[in-house]
This record gives sequence, C-alpha cells and structure tokens, in this order.
Amino acid sequence: MDKVEKKRLIKSLLSGGLTKKQRKDFADLEPIDIEIRKQWDESGNRPVDMEIKEQIWKKVRSQCEGKKENQVPVELRWIYVAASLALLLGIAGLWKHSLNYKFSENELVKVTTQYNTLHILPDSSKVWMEPGSSIEYYKDFNKDRKVWLSGNSLFEVFKRKESPFQVHINDAFIEVKGTCFLVKQENTDLCEVTLFKGKVEFNIQSTQQTKEMFPSQKLIYNSANSQTQIESITNINWENGKYTFKDIPLNQLIEFINQKYDSDIVLKATHIQQSSFSGNIRHDEKIDEVLYKICYSLNLNKKEEGSKIIVY
Repeated sequence: MDKVEKKRLIKSLLSGGLTKKQRKDFADLEPIDIEIRKQWDESGNRPVDMEIKEQIWKKVRSQCEGKKENQVPVELRWIYVAASLALLLGIAGLWKHSLNYKFSENELVKVTTQYNTLHILPDSSKVWMEPGSSIEYYKDFNKDRKVWLSGNSLFEVFKRKESPFQVHINDAFIEVKGTCFLVKQENTDLCEVTLFKGKVEFNIQSTQQTKEMFPSQKLIYNSANSQTQIESITNINWENGKYTFKDIPLNQLIEFINQKYDSDIVLKATHIQQSSFSGNIRHDEKIDEVLYKICYSLNLNKKEEGSKIIVY
C-alpha cells in the first residue's frame, strides 16, 4: 500500500466514508497493527503537532483501560488506526478536524431476530426484519440516520428532508429521502434491492458509481465485480405490512417464499411451475398458512420429505 493509497484510506476513515465492515477489516489487518506500533515509535522524531498526538493518545488509552487487546471495540480500533496513519502521513490537521468525534454518541445498537419482526427506529421509520437478519445503528440515530444491514429486511423510511437515510450493505449503501424498499442478501456477493415507493440512490463505494432507482424496479448487485443490473417488476407490491402479488408465476413465488422463510420448498411437477398466483402474504404470516393459501387457491397438495416441503 503506497502513501497515496494510505492517504486516501485515512481520509475515507475520518470522513466516515467506509462501512462498518470495511473499518473492521481494516482495523483487524495484522500489517496495519504492526505499522501502528512503528508509527507511534517513529512519530516522536517527526515535526508533528504534539498537542494533537497527546489528545489522540489520551482518547485511545482512556477508552482501552482495563481491556485486553483483542477486546478493544472495532469502532475504537479504526480510530486508533486513523490517528496513527494521520501522524505518519503528515495530515494531522485532518485528524484535528475530526477530534470532535464523541464515542458515546456513536455507540451502536444491534437488533437481531430469528422471526419475522417489525422494528421501529428512533425516527419512526419501520424495518420489517426477516428471520436471521440483523441491523445496527447509532444510539443517537436521529443525528445520523445510518443502518448497517445483514440479511433481508424491508424498510419504510420516515421522510425528513434535512436528514438523508442510509442503509449499508457490504461495500455499498442505499440513500433515501422517504420511501419503501426491500433488501435481500442471499450470500456475501449478491444483493437485491426492490423499490416499491419513492426514489433511492444505490451507491457503490469501491467504484464511486451511483444508480438511481424508481418505483417497481429491482436492482441486482454483485459485489465480486461491482456490476449492477436493473429490472422492472409488475407482479409484487407492499402495503400496510403485507405483500400483494398479481399473477406472479408460481416458481417465482416459491423462490420468494424460500428466501423469506429460509425454507426448502420444491415444486414437484414441471407443469405447475407455469401456474400463477394472486393474493396477499402478511409479513408475520406463518409459512404453513402461506402454503395452505397457495395450495387451496391453485388446487395443489404438499407433503414433507425430511427438511424439504414438496408441492405437487
């Protein structure tokens, strides 16, 4: 990593331009840790503002007292990294600008669920969380409306002109003003964003690309190659805590249900895959109720084979 790249990274760190995961990965790198120690040793011989150095050191040390090295919070470790690199690269002024960072204000609240759950954020925005998903956000959320999402969740964002709302996923984030959209992350590389209302911007941090989305569109993002594609959707909507489907092909509906419930439903007969379904599924509706509704309306049957559910 050359000096120019380090300077770019440190500026991103101090301006909040990296995601929580990127900060964690950056702070956990052993070469960085080694260089941190080297920097603190060498910086005494450099023309660095010693007042700044002392403030940095006191802030880090006071937060770390009584903690083992591997227990130092990630949010603190990346500041430690940032401080050290700033001193080494001679950009202490940039650090001085960010010394107003308040640890107490940036404590993270984490919410995890193994069920379909509605979580209300401090600004009254709604997060309809699916099983196995988790969100993190700052305790002082109303001042900094950022959410870090793992898994699948639908967001109904409370509109506030003066305060943008961001949802961070992997190395990208979605910025909104007030809208309703669904985020699905099936693995570490693929992410889908389906927009039902309003307008959002999908931002890829590694390439600085921005994609604008409009209602009834689905964006598919592959973080492995930073590629995106946008598709139109016409057979699914969201209103008042429930999904509404109109003539959705059964194979697409089963794929949606498997993602939502982390289930393994298999369509046995090829011909029924071309059948279509119209109806509603509530966010908190149990999978047995959903399958009963589908089978009843389409005159189908179901049975369990081990962990699989066979529809025929």
